[in-house]
Amino acid sequence: MLTKLEDQILLTVLKFKGAAYGINIYQHIEKITGSKVAVGVVYFALDRLEKRGLIQSYKGEPTTVRGGMRKKFYGITETGVEELMKSKKINDSVWKGFSSLVKVE
Repeated sequence: MLTKLEDQILLTVLKFKGAAYGINIYQHIEKITGSKVAVGVVYFALDRLEKRGLIQSYKGEPTTVRGGMRKKFYGITETGVEELMKSKKINDSVWKGFSSLVKVE
């Protein structure tokens, strides 16, 4: 089962289609949630997701802007997509029946 942050990270990695890296994932999550998130928490979750085989990382080309260093990019794996679908199914099941109780936009 995914945590809410892991769910958000996987969706962000999927959305960025191979152009996701730590800082833009962090910035996107802060933007969509409207909440501050510690950047270290995002990197810790990325590491955990990679160890679980839900994402994979690869190094980009060295850039002069980064002093010749390479960015670490992330892509979602097939297993990661499967976990996202399981998470969505669980969330949909939990929310089932609530539309009559609360106004859902």
